[in-house]
Amino acid sequence: MRELYPAPAVVVGVDGSRSATHAAQWAVDEAISRDIPLRLVYVIDPLDSSGARVPEGRLAAAHTALQDARRAAEGTGKSVKIETEILWGKPLTKLMEESRSAAMVCVGSIGLNHACHGEGSVAAALAESAPCPVAVIPRSVGRPATPRVGSVVVEADNGVVLRHAFEEARLRGVPLLAISVSRAAATDDVGGGSRLAQAQLTRRMARWTRLYPDVQVESAIVRGSVDRHLAANENSDQLFVTDSHNCYDLCGAYNAGCAVLAIRCSNL
Repeated sequence: MRELYPAPAVVVGVDGSRSATHAAQWAVDEAISRDIPLRLVYVIDPLDSSGARVPEGRLAAAHTALQDARRAAEGTGKSVKIETEILWGKPLTKLMEESRSAAMVCVGSIGLNHACHGEGSVAAALAESAPCPVAVIPRSVGRPATPRVGSVVVEADNGVVLRHAFEEARLRGVPLLAISVSRAAATDDVGGGSRLAQAQLTRRMARWTRLYPDVQVESAIVRGSVDRHLAANENSDQLFVTDSHNCYDLCGAYNAGCAVLAIRCSNL
């Protein structure tokens, strides 16, 4: 039985999918940077949608999925303490319970875009509601064996989100792009207006560049929405850091193939 107030860990929801295995690999650096364990969990719902008992074969599948995720994490060659556990119950309920003591929860992105159209998914529900940061890692089609972050993208309108974005850029040793959205029509956002917006963004970022002098920072004004910007600049190596309440931006990042780190600002 787990302790009432367990020690913090970086929790990865494992389900046997390649995106979940990539989430386990991606989470290794997060655990090492905090000097805490990487906790791999597989949740088995004892009842299917009709209320019937789940076959015993599910337990063997859970053990196999956890072993595969553990081997993938160990295959990064980095020294990290790994814990594994099978939990019984509804996946979302159990992962939400884990998130209350976790430093971060990482899951694969399967089904995230469905939530934007009312169908729901564990990844999207966690990203929106978990009290800790939630990383959603994309599917692995056409990707290298080990996921990587090549750059961090963040909308520069929230100090809590910016802090997490800078920490991720520092951890991964990659540049950060801070964007500010102008929703004016292209014909209205020219000349002095555009220059003023860029100057304001540059001043806003000056404090952060002083706090994180080791992070290479660029800033840009984009038109329309974050969703449109990510779609027009699709890059599977990007990590998009955002407020967890911006579901539209979350799904835009998913559709662009980005990893997403959702921060629930009201709880941090």
